[in-house]
Order: sequence, then C-alpha cells, then structure tokens
Amino acid sequence: MKAITKLWKYYLYDTKLVHKFLSLLVVLLLIEIIVSNFYIRNNAAKLLTKEVRTTSKQFVEQYVDNIEYKLMKFRTLLNSMNSNDKIKEVFSLPNPDMADYEAVDAEVRQILNNQFPYGLYDLALYPLTGSSESRSIFIRPLDKENGTWKEQFENRYFDHYFMHTEGSYNTELLSILKPIYSTDGSRITCMIKLSLFPEKVFKAMKGVDGNYSHQLFIIDNRGNYIYGQTFSEMDEYLHFVRDKYDIIYNGYPVEDYPGKEGIYLTSSNSASGFRAVYYFAYASSLESIDNLNRTLTTGILILLFITITAGFILSISVNKRFVIVLDKIKEVSRGNLKIEPSRLGNDEIGIFDTSFTQMVGQVSQLIEKNYVMEMKKKDAEFMALQAQINPHFLFNSLEIINSLIEVEKYDTACEVNARLSALLRYSINHNSSGIVTLAEEINYMNNYVYIQRIRFGSKFTFQTDIDESCLDCHIIKLVFQPFIENSIKHGFNGIPSGGSIFFCVKAGEKDLLITIADNGKGMETSEFEKLSAKLEKDDFDDFQDQNESIGILNIHYRLKLKFGAAYHLTITTKEGDGMRTELIIPRI
Repeated sequence: MKAITKLWKYYLYDTKLVHKFLSLLVVLLLIEIIVSNFYIRNNAAKLLTKEVRTTSKQFVEQYVDNIEYKLMKFRTLLNSMNSNDKIKEVFSLPNPDMADYEAVDAEVRQILNNQFPYGLYDLALYPLTGSSESRSIFIRPLDKENGTWKEQFENRYFDHYFMHTEGSYNTELLSILKPIYSTDGSRITCMIKLSLFPEKVFKAMKGVDGNYSHQLFIIDNRGNYIYGQTFSEMDEYLHFVRDKYDIIYNGYPVEDYPGKEGIYLTSSNSASGFRAVYYFAYASSLESIDNLNRTLTTGILILLFITITAGFILSISVNKRFVIVLDKIKEVSRGNLKIEPSRLGNDEIGIFDTSFTQMVGQVSQLIEKNYVMEMKKKDAEFMALQAQINPHFLFNSLEIINSLIEVEKYDTACEVNARLSALLRYSINHNSSGIVTLAEEINYMNNYVYIQRIRFGSKFTFQTDIDESCLDCHIIKLVFQPFIENSIKHGFNGIPSGGSIFFCVKAGEKDLLITIADNGKGMETSEFEKLSAKLEKDDFDDFQDQNESIGILNIHYRLKLKFGAAYHLTITTKEGDGMRTELIIPRI
C-alpha cells in the first residue's frame, strides 16, 4: 500500500505534465481493452445467444409448419380413401372377387390422379376378410408381409407416423396406418399402409446460419428420435425428454434444455405429433465473440499507437514552450529584467508567458522610474516613499513561482503569480493623494501574507480581528505590509515554526486603532533604543542612508506627513517576548 501511495504521489507531483497526459491515455486504453474483452466475453455472449435462440426458435417453428404442410396432403389422401363408399362396400363383402378388387384399384387410381402426393414411396391396402390369395395393384395379402411395420398394426398404432425399414435394401421409410371400417362402422375390414421417403418430408430448410442445418432432428410424442442428423450430444437431450415428459401431449410446451456444450430448442407440436429440435452449440457463439474481441483489441491497439504518437509530438511542443518560459523565470531570478516577449500561442502556457513578461516589464519600469528617479527628487519625497517596493521580495516571489513550476504545481504558481501581479498593480496604480480604503489596503496585505506563507510554509500563522464598519475608512497605501515583513524577517528569524501574527482593527469615535502583534523574538534593548530615537526625528533627510526599504521608519514618516498630530505610533517590545505595534489614525 505504501508503494502504491508513493507511486501515486510521484505521478501527481514529480511527473511532467505531458508524461502524465500520455501515461493516463495509455492506462485508460489498456483498461478499455481489458474491460471490453471481459464484458463481451461474459455478457455479449449471453446477448448473442439470446438473439440466436429467438431466431432459431422461429426457424424450428417454420420447419415444423413446413413438415405439417407436406403431411397434410397425405392425410387428405388417406381420408379420401377411408371415406370412399365404393371401397368401404367392397371390403365389407364376405368374399370379394377379383372384379371387386379391380374396382377398388380404379377408385384408388382416381384419388391418386386427383391429388398425387410428392414423396410417396408405396400405397397398399390389406383386406382383413376374404381370401388371402386375392390381390391387385394396390391390394395385398397381409399374411404374406413380414416387415417390422406389422408390429404397429398388431398394436393398433393407427393414424400416427412411424419410422421403419422395408425391402431387401432395408430402405428407411416413414409410414402411417389407416383403418377402413365396414359400411355400418362396426368393424375394421381393411388397413391402408402409406409409406413416404423421409428425406422428402423432412428436407431441412436453411438454418439461421444460412446453411442447411446439421444439428436439427425430429422426435415423436414419446421423445424418440425419428429423423435427422445424429451427433453424440443429442443422447443427453433424448434422456431428458423421456425422463421428464414420458409422453408429450398435444399443446404441451417442452422447455429449452441447456446441455454441457450447447442448448436444445424444441418446437411446438404439430398435428402429426412431430417436434423439431434445434441444437445450438455455444462454441459457434464464442467463436464469433472471439473474432469480435480480436477485432476490437486490434482497433484499440491501433488507436493506442496513434495516441502515443500524437501525444509524443504534443509533448515535444509543450515541453519546448515550457523551457522557454522557465528560462525567462531563471533570468529574472538572476536579476535580469530585460526579457523579450515570445509568441507561444493563446493557450495557458502562452497566456502565462505573456502575463509574466508584462509583469516583469512593469516591475522594471517601476524600479527605473518610480523607485530610482522619484527618490532623487526632494520635492516628491512622499510619492517616492509610497512607490518603494522591496526588490528582494519580488525576486523571492518570482523564485517561488519558478520553484512551483519546476515541481509542476501550476495552479499554485498561477495563484502566486496573480497575487504578485495584484501587489504590483496596487503599488503602481496609485492616485495623486496616495489614499485608499482600509478594505483595499487589507486586501493588499492578505495577498502579501499569502505569498509569504507559500514561501515559509508552517513557519507562522496569521489571524485577524477586523471591525467591518471600518472597511470604508481611508488610509495611505502600503502601511501594514512592512510591519508584517518585520515580524517574519526579524521576529521569526531562527524559529522553525510556531510563529503567530495578530492583526486587529477597532473603531473609535474619531479614530481607528490598528494593532499588529507577534510572538517572535522581539528586539534587543539597544536596537529598540536606536529605533525609538529615529522615530522621534521630525525630518528624514538622511532616510536614504538607513538602507531601510519600506520599513517602520518609512511608514512612520509617511503617516506623519499625511495626518500630522492626529497620528500616533506606539511600539512595545521585549527581547524574547514578541513585538506589538499600535497605530492611531483619524477616521476619515
């Protein structure tokens, strides 16, 4: 688990952005291959089998209907002979002669001429009365027959088709026995045997795969195999039908039977009592699924190759532009503010490069014009003091941005850049009076604190207690930041963590009380005495010699120039016990 966590952190924080993009795409595509193969193998096969079952079920029903249509002609033929008055009359005679039998032959020929059925093998009439020697074209003596079909006659198995062999070549036939009753209907006088070529009757239609099925067979109402292609797996189905149903009654449904290697689909019964059974092997479905999987996997691998190639080209472009931006940041961190704009496009990298270049240009102009030139003008001492900004803070901030980009914390880098830009913009865009609202000054302070907390991490905490009714009051710019900087730079120097800065604004009747306190090291007595002596001076002719850029003296003199006697500054400090600064300014 630790290894996975470590790898995840490395991916988030230490891997280049383009490499993250490429690795994520590769992982997603590989997952897609695995998931799609698993899903298709375990789910699509079921769906495909279900679809094939529906289609196959329709096929076997149509197949049985086709068989029934063929057998209906033979039933019509038998019914015509069974109900023929002349035939009944002849076989009702005690001793019909040859002329009577020839009359029967003539009737049979007439019936056959009217409805000669396709696939007829043999038609014979066996009288049960009269001389056993008498015979004609269709009339034959029963006692001379010794075929297996006689068992069906002895069992009075009439009006049902059955399979048997006949003749010297053991021809396989589909036969049916039909009795002829006497004219008064009291007894059976003759039996008709009609035999058919089974291949003519059971000729298979084209199956669901477009070919003549080799896994289609016929069973009777007792679950016996009648006709069709035989294969080893069919025995399990025949045992299932016999054990469960014994006799399959007319209209009784037979459930689909899932075997070891496939499924058996049984049709509804026909009037002839036959049912068709279609065996669908799972292997044929899985073969189609495997082909689909191979095609899908090949397609995804091709897509993966295209993606990696495109991502590699993209990574080269992105990395090249990142190097240009990082080189600019390194130049600025070394103190070179003369950087040229680059055309890096309009995406996030291009926007960041443009903003950074503009920011550095503004900083350069600020240092050259507002800092150096204004400080040389004695008649513009107030504006010069206000326009000062610590170059070290700027360079440190840029270095922070550079470090964040190097570790690919782009969101934080953009936030630091935005807040630094706001600081610079706030410093540069001042009005002639240098007066801002307390809300604007506090916002500036918060931006400064945010950057410093990014830089120093958990070294200090910052708490505020601000009376919101004071936010519209006015104050000069850049007042609070030097005190915060002093606490961080001097008060917490050498302290790894645990520092705390407290900022408070309270409203009086005519003035504001602003308190800035820390729990740092405080000031040594000698250093505090020197600071107090400087604060008591009325002028600042030698301010440049102090080398205190935007320090406590700067704030003190600016407030003194602006508010005069209405302004008061009180500093309380003790070595090892922090520092507390209280500012009282008029409420305007």
